[in-house]
Amino acid sequence: MKKQKIIFYKGMLLLFVWAVSLCSFAQNITLRGNVSDTKGDPLVGVTVQAEGSTAGTVTDADGNFTLPNVPGNATLVVSYMGMRTQTIELNGRTTLNVVLEEDAELLDEVVVVGYGTQTRREITGSIANVSEENFNKGINRDASDLLQGKVAGLIVTSGSGDVTRGSQIRLRGTSTLQNDQGPMIVIDGIPGGDMSTVSPSDIESISVLKDASSAAIYGSRAAGGVILITTKRGSGAKNLLQYDGYVSVDQVANKPDMMNAAEWRATNKELGNDISNFDGYTADTDWFGEMLRTGISTNHSISLSGGGPKHNYRASYTFLDRTGIARDNEMTRHSFRFQLQQRAINDRLRVGLTGSGTLTDMRFPFRDDFILAYNMPPVYPVYNEDGSYFTAANNAYDQGNPVQNQDQNYRKASNNYFYGAGDLQFDIVEGLNLKASLYKSRFSSDYSEWEDPRNSRGDGNNGLAVRQARKWDRELMEWTANYETTFGADKTHKFDAILGYSWENNVFSSQRSQATDFVVNSMGADNIQSGNSLKIGEVTSSKNAYKLISFFGRAHYSYQDRYMVTATVRRDGSSKFGKNHKWGTFPSASAAWGISQEPFMEEIDWVKDLKLRVGYGVTGNQDGLQPYKSLELYSAAGTYYSDGSQLTAYKISQNANPDLKWESTAMLNIGLDFSLFNNRLNGTIEWYDKQTSDML
Repeated sequence: MKKQKIIFYKGMLLLFVWAVSLCSFAQNITLRGNVSDTKGDPLVGVTVQAEGSTAGTVTDADGNFTLPNVPGNATLVVSYMGMRTQTIELNGRTTLNVVLEEDAELLDEVVVVGYGTQTRREITGSIANVSEENFNKGINRDASDLLQGKVAGLIVTSGSGDVTRGSQIRLRGTSTLQNDQGPMIVIDGIPGGDMSTVSPSDIESISVLKDASSAAIYGSRAAGGVILITTKRGSGAKNLLQYDGYVSVDQVANKPDMMNAAEWRATNKELGNDISNFDGYTADTDWFGEMLRTGISTNHSISLSGGGPKHNYRASYTFLDRTGIARDNEMTRHSFRFQLQQRAINDRLRVGLTGSGTLTDMRFPFRDDFILAYNMPPVYPVYNEDGSYFTAANNAYDQGNPVQNQDQNYRKASNNYFYGAGDLQFDIVEGLNLKASLYKSRFSSDYSEWEDPRNSRGDGNNGLAVRQARKWDRELMEWTANYETTFGADKTHKFDAILGYSWENNVFSSQRSQATDFVVNSMGADNIQSGNSLKIGEVTSSKNAYKLISFFGRAHYSYQDRYMVTATVRRDGSSKFGKNHKWGTFPSASAAWGISQEPFMEEIDWVKDLKLRVGYGVTGNQDGLQPYKSLELYSAAGTYYSDGSQLTAYKISQNANPDLKWESTAMLNIGLDFSLFNNRLNGTIEWYDKQTSDML
């Protein structure tokens, strides 16, 4: 028993000593220290902060710092622009000397370029890369919002409050009069994409190929530049479920300042206008206020990602609901995306599958209804006392009730977009791999329009209904061979090259019908056959197709990151052009001099990076050109009688043009990249000359 008591007292004593030491350890201390670089030089302005606390300070001119009231068990975060951030556990220490290493990640950052990747050091063209951590924060309704103000020369504009319209993107100005061309969009290596089909929460990085020497690898569709979007991939390290969402409000910034009823009467009286016909109207209507509202946007995104040593996956779903500031404007979108990748044969074989779907329902506003709002006297009410829509007697000063038009008329569309892609890559020998990619997509649209006979827009035709169905099928197949090697005594020479073949087929089809003079209006455009007036030419259908075949290649050489040269060529053959000019060749060349890597720059330690670039290239354009523009076409031209029958007559509507040729854009680009004062000041200065010839 006595022995047990001794053991008990010893245990209590140890517990007491441990508790006392813990209390002492947890007490706040004053921490002093110094921060320097690997050369021993003091660093000024380094941020020293206790993790999870507001306690923090910066180093002085000698690199010294003092941080009072720090918990003895705190974790210290030491950060400085251009240096690797260090996280240090104090463990009761009161003095601390920290050595920070340069962060070479900025220059060694891997940047996605056409059909491959390069480190920022190796780039010879004008390429801007924006990674997820540098995207615009806050509410981003589509991918273009992520880039607003992030890339020099890239202009992102939204011309109206219409929620069904995406942003307009222009890179270094307009390159063509045909189709008002913007940059070509490439999503996960698939050219010809649409930014609206990618949720901002699914994007990992965006590269912008600004000059022709960088974009020429895409040939005939790169005259307006190229935007490369890389979506997120699963990680084999862990399974991760993520959610993000937002609710935002849109309001009219500058609503027209219209006269109220009293001001309207006083102004007309002052002008000598006879407004006795309006004496019976006592309303005070703000017509723009009635037609506008507060728009609300709601977004929910959820994703699941993960994998293992040999595979990874990611799946995501996004719901976006937007009501516009106009009462007849709204949009709902469901988007999903998945990605799978499997590795085998000692990681020499990689198989990937990607799929995406977007379902969008839209209601487009009738913009000219707002013209009616300018004309409607404020003394007119929106509704009669019985709740019916107001219409002025004899339509005096009344071109229609715009609120009634918004409620009874509509223009709607349901758009569906689906695509599936698969790729297979095999490493034949070290440095050489072959890759095959297959892609297929379908875009379908169901459009309906209804102008109700009960209001001013539809009463002239006693109702108007339009239905249109469109479909676009696209197939793409690409084969590439990539080779890279290093050579020389110290592996200071680096060479890589790519050769590729691309085949693309596009098929468009459309059907449209229109009718007027409706007896029943309850079904709107969904009962188009009830219209009594169906005229020749109001039921149409069409189908067209075009193909694009391409051969392309690129070679890149680098010596010690000091001297770099890149040459690219692409030859495209398009069925759109005349028989004498089916093929177009689009070459480019660029070079860069890493001045900061020269021996004579070693003593200039405030220059982190300095690189001079020059490039010239030619890109083409065929977008917006109708598939059969080079052929002789016929169209219906009335009727004629033959053997007692009325037959459709045809005429030549378009003469053949065998010399219809490629539009091309040539660009000379000179740039200087710099990073100074331990990466605290970074930038690019560029000059370019851009000329378009043989405009379509």
